[in-house]
Amino acid sequence: MQEHLCEVELKSGEAMRIVRVSAPAPEWKDRILPFLGHKGEPWLWQMDLALDEGLGECAQHYYLGVLETGEVVGNIMTTESMDPPIGILGHVFTPPEHRRKGICSRLMGALTEDFRARNGRAMFLHTGYDSPPYHIYASWGFEGYRETGAMAWVLEEEFWQKQFARRPVTARETTWGDWAPLEALSWVDTGWYLRSVWLGIYGFAGFEGTYLRVRRALGEGRLMDFKVLAADDGAVMGYALLGRLRSFPGAPLVLDMFVHPNFVEHAGLLAEAIDIPLGERTLAFADSASVGKLAALAGAGFAEEATLGDMLTDGRGHVLDLLILSRG
Repeated sequence: MQEHLCEVELKSGEAMRIVRVSAPAPEWKDRILPFLGHKGEPWLWQMDLALDEGLGECAQHYYLGVLETGEVVGNIMTTESMDPPIGILGHVFTPPEHRRKGICSRLMGALTEDFRARNGRAMFLHTGYDSPPYHIYASWGFEGYRETGAMAWVLEEEFWQKQFARRPVTARETTWGDWAPLEALSWVDTGWYLRSVWLGIYGFAGFEGTYLRVRRALGEGRLMDFKVLAADDGAVMGYALLGRLRSFPGAPLVLDMFVHPNFVEHAGLLAEAIDIPLGERTLAFADSASVGKLAALAGAGFAEEATLGDMLTDGRGHVLDLLILSRG
């Protein structure tokens, strides 16, 4: 679907039309994918899928700058879920020969105005910390998280409290609609420090590229299961996965899990929802500050095998023990 947003004049005097192309849009694939070909995989795989088929509950919008000749000279993409939406901003690109014309600023203006008009609640992105793009995004209202390059533009008052307010949740299969809500969950820097050995997540870590790793690994069989703890409105309060630790002799299975602190009492639902093959050796890991995690794992049949003292240091300088559990 294509929607004309506005006409603008560039610093060069050229007229540029700004359109929002929403997936699926197969008629635009041959123009968008070559334009963003430098992104490489798995991004091209994901965009090809979105433009061909759409992403279900996940909306993907391409804000494109198009000259009178029909040439595409700029792009910003958003990936959005929930209603009103939250999203991830990415794939900002202007070809070298068209830079310094104000293309990016015009696209950002159209995008932010459009997101506001749709009552957008929050938008996330990742860039280089203290880089020129970092300061450009800051001028549009994005605020950085420490010195990570992760940035958030929060429009809704008390967004974090509302997004993770206590309410009924269920454990279910993941869908593309979980992408942006998982990114929001990844910004929670409290609770369990050790989140996923398989994904290499300890403490704060964005989920933008990580979710593509998950989807690709599920499709290729390298990840056996991935489920989320979610509310009816699409907010994600936790996730769990089952994969093989190829770096260990025998490649044992590992169950990884992270749940927002407000929903620790529901962690058992998530652990029990993972389909672990009967009798197969499966490991799980926890840090000594992970309140409620051991109980959830015990309910799923795991027993503690070893404790390695002072193995982890969280983002606040606390030294934690590493607990290893197993079943099967």
